[in-house]
Amino acid sequence: MPTPIEIISSLHTKIADAAKGYEDAMNIGNHAGVRELCAELRKQHLNHAHELAGLLLERGERPDGDGSFMSFVHKAALNVRFVISADEKSLLPGLRDGEKRLLEAYDDTLRECEIDGTFSANEVSTLQKQRETLVANVGKIDALQTALQSDRTVSS
Repeated sequence: MPTPIEIISSLHTKIADAAKGYEDAMNIGNHAGVRELCAELRKQHLNHAHELAGLLLERGERPDGDGSFMSFVHKAALNVRFVISADEKSLLPGLRDGEKRLLEAYDDTLRECEIDGTFSANEVSTLQKQRETLVANVGKIDALQTALQSDRTVSS
């Protein structure tokens, strides 16, 4: 069974990767709405990574802020998707999938917290609040995708 430090550290790495992914998406996207959403979600994930780093520090662990090899994989996938479609609107389904994967990671982490039983109320509360934010992110991505599809329909 993983330790609380391993559980929080793993989630921290995933969130750091997501922030890097949004930075890459910001640089790829030309549509102002896509860039703005990516900037907002990048900032949010950086804040979440900072909060998780604080939880690790409270447990005496030094967080790794570099992310993982997966951040390079995600960047390559974003670039390939954009090159193939040449349309930054096509980035939104990938961003949505990324947020859904993060939601699953939070669900797994919260389940581990419950099983482990040694997580503080502050740690669990932080994780729950961050998870709620991710649910809202999926809604924001869906809303932008719907708006962009409506724009495309009107201009056709």
